Amino acid sequence: MADSLIRWKRGDYVKLSKAVASFNRKINALDSNEAKYLPSLQDYKELKNTIMSRKELNRIVKSLRRFNIEGVEAPVTLPSGSVLTKWEYHEVKLARNRAIRRLREEGRGIIEADYYEAPSEKMGSKRLRAISRTIDRYQGLELQSGSNLKSTIKSLIKEGRFDINLVKYDSFRTNFLNSLEEMSTYDNYEELRYKLEQIKNPEEFYNYVRQSPELMDLFLYYKDKATAQTYGGYASNQDAFNAGLERLGITLEI
Repeated sequence: MADSLIRWKRGDYVKLSKAVASFNRKINALDSNEAKYLPSLQDYKELKNTIMSRKELNRIVKSLRRFNIEGVEAPVTLPSGSVLTKWEYHEVKLARNRAIRRLREEGRGIIEADYYEAPSEKMGSKRLRAISRTIDRYQGLELQSGSNLKSTIKSLIKEGRFDINLVKYDSFRTNFLNSLEEMSTYDNYEELRYKLEQIKNPEEFYNYVRQSPELMDLFLYYKDKATAQTYGGYASNQDAFNAGLERLGITLEI
């Protein structure tokens, strides 16, 4: 079942706005000498635009509110010598737990699907190695400093989101539709475009498109309508495009 996109209500705007304002007010009230390790001020509009699910909204609001607890602005020195506030270190550890749990679940799914019969060649094996490296990087956060630490924290905050799948599927949707524009001269383009634009949920969009291998490989052949780079043994890329549409149940206009 696809994750639901958030439908913003007036109370949601107010809740997030108040949490951001309170967070920023405390930051601004702290001693400027602490600025080198304090978290950055939050921008309400920028933060709101990143939120794709209600669960993520609630997580962010609770996180911001926790900064108002007395003493969480105190410094914590990591083994690397880097300094974070108690609040930021706590939030990063929560994000790390979520991100690693998700990565391990993905790894188990790859193994159970038996994607790696030939580990040196299969895509599943490559992904498993990438997952292992990422987990090692996240678990070694306390030993990192400077730009490496900042990069890992940024990655953890992103991957530890509750709506990370929606974020990734939304990126796929945007990139796919942009690439599809390059095929606007293909027969039956309008029929596909119309159908896709009716699917607002990014995960539902992805699951619909992935039923068609020809369309999932769109990026490999969309710029060539002739036969110089014909896809998958079809007589032409138009034929490949039509086959992809038929897999989706779209009636072709001949």
